[in-house]
Amino acid sequence: MRKSKRSKVIKTFDAIADRYILANHVLSFWQDICWRRNFFNHISDTLVKKEIFLDVATGTGENFRYCPCNFKLRVGIDPSRNMLKIAKSRYPDVVFLEGIAEELPIKDSTVDLIAVSFGVRNFEDRIRAFGEFSRVLKTGGVLGILEFFPMENGSFINKAASMYIHHIIPYLGGAITGNFKAYRYLSTSIKNFILPGMMKIELESKGFKVVKIDRLFPNVYILVAKKV
Repeated sequence: MRKSKRSKVIKTFDAIADRYILANHVLSFWQDICWRRNFFNHISDTLVKKEIFLDVATGTGENFRYCPCNFKLRVGIDPSRNMLKIAKSRYPDVVFLEGIAEELPIKDSTVDLIAVSFGVRNFEDRIRAFGEFSRVLKTGGVLGILEFFPMENGSFINKAASMYIHHIIPYLGGAITGNFKAYRYLSTSIKNFILPGMMKIELESKGFKVVKIDRLFPNVYILVAKKV
Protein backbone atom coordinates (compact mmCIF):
# COMPACT_ATOMS: atom_id res chain seq x y z
CA MET A 1 0.00 0.00 0.00
CA ARG A 2 1.30 3.46 -0.89
CA LYS A 3 2.24 5.50 2.16
CA SER A 4 0.34 8.73 2.77
CA LYS A 5 2.12 12.05 2.52
CA ARG A 6 1.57 12.53 6.26
CA SER A 7 3.29 9.29 7.24
CA LYS A 8 6.23 10.11 4.98
CA VAL A 9 6.57 13.59 6.48
CA ILE A 10 6.44 12.26 10.04
CA LYS A 11 9.07 9.63 9.26
CA THR A 12 11.28 12.25 7.61
CA PHE A 13 11.20 14.70 10.50
CA ASP A 14 11.50 12.03 13.17
CA ALA A 15 14.73 10.94 11.47
CA ILE A 16 16.38 14.39 11.42
CA ALA A 17 15.01 15.88 14.65
CA ASP A 18 18.28 15.84 16.62
CA ARG A 19 20.17 17.90 14.01
CA TYR A 20 17.27 19.88 12.56
CA ILE A 21 18.05 23.23 14.18
CA LEU A 22 21.73 23.07 13.22
CA ALA A 23 20.86 22.10 9.66
CA ASN A 24 18.42 25.02 9.30
CA HIS A 25 21.04 27.50 10.45
CA VAL A 26 23.83 26.16 8.27
CA LEU A 27 21.76 25.61 5.12
CA SER A 28 20.32 29.14 5.27
CA PHE A 29 23.64 30.73 6.33
CA TRP A 30 21.84 31.65 9.57
CA GLN A 31 19.28 33.69 7.62
CA ASP A 32 16.47 31.59 9.10
CA ILE A 33 16.97 33.56 12.33
CA CYS A 34 16.41 36.85 10.51
CA TRP A 35 13.44 35.43 8.61
CA ARG A 36 11.69 34.38 11.83
CA ARG A 37 12.38 37.71 13.51
CA ASN A 38 10.95 39.58 10.53
CA PHE A 39 8.01 37.21 10.52
CA PHE A 40 6.99 38.06 14.07
CA ASN A 41 7.64 41.76 13.49
CA HIS A 42 5.11 41.64 10.66
CA ILE A 43 2.63 39.76 12.83
CA SER A 44 2.96 42.12 15.80
CA ASP A 45 1.86 45.02 13.59
CA THR A 46 -1.56 43.41 13.11
CA LEU A 47 -2.06 41.60 16.42
CA VAL A 48 -4.54 43.13 18.88
CA LYS A 49 -5.07 40.52 21.60
CA LYS A 50 -2.35 38.30 23.10
CA GLU A 51 -4.15 35.60 25.02
CA ILE A 52 -3.57 32.34 23.11
CA PHE A 53 -0.81 31.67 20.57
CA LEU A 54 -0.89 28.43 18.57
CA ASP A 55 2.22 27.37 16.64
CA VAL A 56 1.26 24.75 14.04
CA ALA A 57 3.92 22.37 12.67
CA THR A 58 5.99 23.62 15.59
CA GLY A 59 8.79 21.08 15.10
CA THR A 60 11.49 21.77 17.68
CA GLY A 61 9.59 24.86 18.86
CA GLU A 62 11.91 27.35 17.20
CA ASN A 63 9.14 29.94 16.75
CA PHE A 64 8.83 30.30 20.52
CA ARG A 65 12.32 31.77 20.55
CA TYR A 66 11.07 34.75 18.54
CA CYS A 67 7.38 35.20 19.35
CA PRO A 68 6.28 37.67 22.04
CA CYS A 69 6.28 36.04 25.47
CA ASN A 70 3.33 38.00 26.83
CA PHE A 71 0.67 35.51 25.74
CA LYS A 72 -1.34 33.95 28.54
CA LEU A 73 -1.04 30.54 26.87
CA ARG A 74 1.39 29.29 24.22
CA VAL A 75 0.68 26.01 22.44
CA GLY A 76 2.70 24.07 19.87
CA ILE A 77 1.34 21.21 17.78
CA ASP A 78 3.23 18.79 15.55
CA PRO A 79 2.84 15.17 14.36
CA SER A 80 6.53 14.27 14.89
CA ARG A 81 7.16 12.81 18.34
CA ASN A 82 10.92 13.18 18.07
CA MET A 83 10.60 16.84 17.20
CA LEU A 84 8.22 17.38 20.12
CA LYS A 85 10.64 15.75 22.57
CA ILE A 86 13.22 18.37 21.69
CA ALA A 87 10.66 21.19 21.78
CA LYS A 88 9.50 20.18 25.27
CA SER A 89 13.06 20.17 26.59
CA ARG A 90 13.73 23.62 25.13
CA TYR A 91 10.50 25.34 26.19
CA PRO A 92 9.04 23.72 29.33
CA ASP A 93 6.58 26.60 29.79
CA VAL A 94 4.87 25.86 26.47
CA VAL A 95 2.08 23.29 26.05
CA PHE A 96 3.04 20.86 23.28
CA LEU A 97 0.53 18.53 21.64
CA GLU A 98 0.97 15.73 19.14
CA GLY A 99 -1.42 16.37 16.29
CA ILE A 100 -2.02 17.58 12.76
CA ALA A 101 -3.13 20.85 11.20
CA GLU A 102 -6.15 19.22 9.59
CA GLU A 103 -7.62 18.16 12.97
CA LEU A 104 -6.66 20.71 15.60
CA PRO A 105 -7.54 19.64 19.17
CA ILE A 106 -8.61 23.22 19.96
CA LYS A 107 -12.03 24.71 20.71
CA ASP A 108 -13.76 27.02 18.23
CA SER A 109 -12.97 30.76 18.24
CA THR A 110 -10.42 30.64 21.08
CA VAL A 111 -7.05 31.47 19.48
CA ASP A 112 -5.64 34.96 18.86
CA LEU A 113 -2.63 34.02 16.75
CA ILE A 114 -1.67 31.03 14.61
CA ALA A 115 1.82 30.83 13.15
CA VAL A 116 3.21 28.30 10.68
CA SER A 117 6.88 28.47 9.71
CA PHE A 118 7.99 26.28 6.81
CA GLY A 119 5.20 23.82 7.53
CA VAL A 120 2.35 24.45 5.10
CA ARG A 121 4.16 22.55 2.31
CA ASN A 122 4.01 19.46 4.49
CA PHE A 123 0.25 19.48 5.10
CA GLU A 124 -1.55 16.52 3.59
CA ASP A 125 -4.71 18.57 3.01
CA ARG A 126 -3.89 22.28 2.91
CA ILE A 127 -7.45 23.51 2.32
CA ARG A 128 -8.79 21.47 5.23
CA ALA A 129 -6.02 22.88 7.45
CA PHE A 130 -6.91 26.44 6.46
CA GLY A 131 -10.51 25.66 7.40
CA GLU A 132 -9.34 24.46 10.81
CA PHE A 133 -7.34 27.65 11.29
CA SER A 134 -10.46 29.68 10.57
CA ARG A 135 -12.48 27.55 13.00
CA VAL A 136 -10.19 27.98 16.00
CA LEU A 137 -9.24 31.63 15.48
CA LYS A 138 -11.32 34.39 17.02
CA THR A 139 -12.87 36.91 14.66
CA GLY A 140 -10.07 39.36 13.95
CA GLY A 141 -7.48 36.76 14.92
CA VAL A 142 -4.24 36.62 12.96
CA LEU A 143 -2.70 33.86 10.85
CA GLY A 144 0.96 34.21 9.92
CA ILE A 145 2.68 31.94 7.39
CA LEU A 146 6.43 31.90 6.69
CA GLU A 147 7.18 29.63 3.78
CA PHE A 148 9.34 28.66 0.81
CA PHE A 149 7.65 29.02 -2.58
CA PRO A 150 8.75 28.12 -6.13
CA MET A 151 10.77 30.67 -8.09
CA GLU A 152 8.53 32.90 -10.22
CA ASN A 153 11.05 34.19 -12.79
CA GLY A 154 14.46 33.48 -14.22
CA SER A 155 16.50 36.37 -12.82
CA PHE A 156 20.13 35.68 -11.97
CA ILE A 157 19.45 35.71 -8.21
CA ASN A 158 16.49 33.36 -8.59
CA LYS A 159 18.49 30.98 -10.77
CA ALA A 160 21.33 30.94 -8.25
CA ALA A 161 18.93 30.35 -5.35
CA SER A 162 17.16 27.60 -7.29
CA MET A 163 20.44 25.85 -8.05
CA TYR A 164 21.40 26.01 -4.37
CA ILE A 165 18.05 24.68 -3.15
CA HIS A 166 17.67 21.88 -5.68
CA HIS A 167 21.27 20.79 -6.20
CA ILE A 168 23.31 21.77 -3.13
CA ILE A 169 20.94 21.53 -0.15
CA PRO A 170 20.10 17.82 -0.65
CA TYR A 171 23.78 16.93 -0.31
CA LEU A 172 24.72 19.47 2.35
CA GLY A 173 21.63 18.71 4.43
CA GLY A 174 22.31 15.02 4.08
CA ALA A 175 25.90 15.48 5.21
CA ILE A 176 24.78 17.40 8.32
CA THR A 177 21.94 15.08 9.36
CA GLY A 178 22.98 11.79 7.79
CA ASN A 179 19.67 11.71 5.90
CA PHE A 180 20.00 12.66 2.23
CA LYS A 181 16.47 11.53 1.44
CA ALA A 182 14.96 14.09 3.82
CA TYR A 183 16.60 17.00 2.04
CA ARG A 184 15.75 15.70 -1.40
CA TYR A 185 12.16 15.80 -0.15
CA LEU A 186 12.66 19.42 1.00
CA SER A 187 13.85 20.50 -2.44
CA THR A 188 11.07 18.65 -4.23
CA SER A 189 8.36 20.01 -1.93
CA ILE A 190 9.43 23.58 -2.73
CA LYS A 191 9.59 22.96 -6.48
CA ASN A 192 6.09 21.41 -6.52
CA PHE A 193 4.41 23.91 -4.21
CA ILE A 194 1.87 26.60 -5.14
CA LEU A 195 2.69 30.30 -5.61
CA PRO A 196 1.88 32.97 -2.98
CA GLY A 197 -0.99 34.36 -5.06
CA MET A 198 -2.71 30.98 -5.09
CA MET A 199 -2.29 30.64 -1.33
CA LYS A 200 -3.94 34.04 -0.93
CA ILE A 201 -6.94 32.79 -2.91
CA GLU A 202 -7.14 29.60 -0.84
CA LEU A 203 -7.00 31.51 2.45
CA GLU A 204 -9.67 33.96 1.37
CA SER A 205 -11.92 31.04 0.38
CA LYS A 206 -11.79 29.97 4.04
CA GLY A 207 -12.80 33.26 5.61
CA PHE A 208 -9.50 35.15 5.77
CA LYS A 209 -8.44 38.52 4.46
CA VAL A 210 -4.76 38.55 3.49
CA VAL A 211 -3.34 41.87 4.70
CA LYS A 212 0.36 41.37 3.92
CA ILE A 213 2.50 39.48 1.46
CA ASP A 214 6.19 40.22 1.78
CA ARG A 215 9.17 38.58 0.10
CA LEU A 216 12.27 38.18 2.28
CA PHE A 217 14.41 36.16 -0.13
CA PRO A 218 13.93 35.01 -3.74
CA ASN A 219 11.56 32.29 -2.59
CA VAL A 220 10.84 32.97 1.11
CA TYR A 221 7.59 34.84 1.74
CA ILE A 222 5.55 36.05 4.69
CA LEU A 223 1.77 36.03 4.45
CA VAL A 224 -0.33 37.63 7.19
CA ALA A 225 -4.09 37.17 7.20
CA LYS A 226 -6.97 38.05 9.50
CA LYS A 227 -10.11 36.05 10.13
CA VAL A 228 -13.08 38.14 9.03
